Amino acid sequence: MIINLWYVAEWSRNVTDKPLKTKVLDQNLVLFRDEGGNIQCLADVCMHRGGSLSNGWVTDGNVTCPYHGWQFEGSGQCVHIPSAGADFKIPNRYRVDQYDAEEHYGMIWVFMGDLPEAERYPIPPLPEFDDPKWKMLEAEVTWNAEAARVVENGIDIAHTSFVHPSFGGDSSTNEIDSIESNEYWGKSVNYMRPPAMKGWRKNFRKEGQRTRATPEWYLPGFIVRLQVDINAKMNIIMFDCNTPVDENTTRTFALQGRNFFPQKMFDKGSLKRLHKVFDEDKAIVEDANPFYLPETMMNEVSVETDKFMTGFRLARRRLIEKNGWQIDSFAKRDLMGRKVVTIPSPNRRRANERGDGWVFDSVPMVPAKNSGKEEQQTKIEPQPFLADD
Repeated sequence: MIINLWYVAEWSRNVTDKPLKTKVLDQNLVLFRDEGGNIQCLADVCMHRGGSLSNGWVTDGNVTCPYHGWQFEGSGQCVHIPSAGADFKIPNRYRVDQYDAEEHYGMIWVFMGDLPEAERYPIPPLPEFDDPKWKMLEAEVTWNAEAARVVENGIDIAHTSFVHPSFGGDSSTNEIDSIESNEYWGKSVNYMRPPAMKGWRKNFRKEGQRTRATPEWYLPGFIVRLQVDINAKMNIIMFDCNTPVDENTTRTFALQGRNFFPQKMFDKGSLKRLHKVFDEDKAIVEDANPFYLPETMMNEVSVETDKFMTGFRLARRRLIEKNGWQIDSFAKRDLMGRKVVTIPSPNRRRANERGDGWVFDSVPMVPAKNSGKEEQQTKIEPQPFLADD
């Protein structure tokens, strides 16, 4: 699990002025709206006696711990302690980690880390969301799988001919036209020849018709974006945000867009086909071995059509080995139930720089590998290249 990235924590519609518990990167969070309707996100634990803030309520825009009534404002600072009396001056260190939160595409995006705002990778674009030409549908899926595995499956076009019958059979081919990438994003243009559609949809695509499929991956949000051009006028977009709930569980917040048949009567069929695809993928990914994406490619073999997935793996490894942004899940597991550790936040960084201190320790991290050899292995350069390179 990797910090210092944006992740989707919840659907916007689910967050009100009542505290809501969610989990990202194996950390419980509390989401709520303050008096101005702004989204606030804090670590879901009170530093007094460990109460869960999400079980409390909101008082004058502050989340109130249900155990002893301590109140925390959106910055994470404790602002009221009933038992201490009105004259008690609350120390600065009486605070919990606060994570920046934004609303985009009907989702709550939370930045899980302490990286300064100017240094963060941006939330990926989805211009179609506000375009009236596109009909957007929401779906959600939970996987018993590592998020990186889920992402790699989503951008792997070659698997579709075998896992998803609607895309073709074992005779279907995948022609890679081009690939481009940088340190946090990649895009591949592919052409497939899937079978004709069935039923009343059979006139939209002929048998073996050359069909363009364009997958993209983004490290922020662990996003898979896939556009399939059924024909010259009919296009479908998938925008899947794959949130690591913990190292074993992934929660996918999915948007499916289409620029045809905007009537509501077609939504049910679209969602049914979408969930069928997810179920087909889950049957494969949840049984993949090893459970986690391999540390290196020494114990796997790859072919030409794996170039695009390799770019994702290398970009991810760069954040782990060069930046040192991977949570040490094994060390964290040893602390479970004995000690609270939280993902560092911008306020924590600033407090540490001032020497204010903090009540909870930061989550243990896997140290970066800063020798020249490791950096060279994971170096990513923006480089478009053709499939026949």
